[in-house]
Amino acid sequence: MINLFRKNRVKMFKNKSLFSYILYAIGEIALIVIGILLALYLQNKNEEKKIKANVITAINMLKDEISTNKSIIDNIKNYHIMVKDTLQNMEIPKSEKEIEGKLGFWRGMRTPRLQNAAFQTSIQSGIGKEFNPKLLKALNGLYTYQDSYNQFTSQSTQIFFGADFSDIRSFGKIMTSIQMTMSDLYWYEKELTETYEFSLKQIDSIYPSKE
Repeated sequence: MINLFRKNRVKMFKNKSLFSYILYAIGEIALIVIGILLALYLQNKNEEKKIKANVITAINMLKDEISTNKSIIDNIKNYHIMVKDTLQNMEIPKSEKEIEGKLGFWRGMRTPRLQNAAFQTSIQSGIGKEFNPKLLKALNGLYTYQDSYNQFTSQSTQIFFGADFSDIRSFGKIMTSIQMTMSDLYWYEKELTETYEFSLKQIDSIYPSKE
């Protein structure tokens, strides 16, 4: 093909057909431009497909992470409610001997560490900027609230880690503090559960899974 163009160009030049030569040159330039534009178009299409594939992968990882975190909360929130309600109705023991019998329900704080690796990866890799804007805003709100929960549970665990439950003098104060903490956990976990459900519904409506 290239040799054919060269032969025609040389032939026109020898025949001194300047006008035909100019038209032919314009035609060659036009073909080159069209070829470049076509290559750029195909390159952009391939890039778009790659970005879409990366978005779907990131979304699926987020769905798994959110579902896992929701399951973790579902597994421990009833325990926190039970502790809160039990302490609310508990009579403070009058002696250290009574304390052991009062703590049969207690299994520790049982505060989990909720994960955010999938969300952080999507943001740090830059793929998060390709998410639907409304979904990205909702996810930012969810993970900000989740980070607040993690900080609260970490602080609570540290506070009660060295608590002496056998000391009758401090027992009432400790139980009151735990009750208040469990009440806060109840509201945290209620809000988190609702936010997880909302986010999962948003993801499914914006990025429906293809069977």
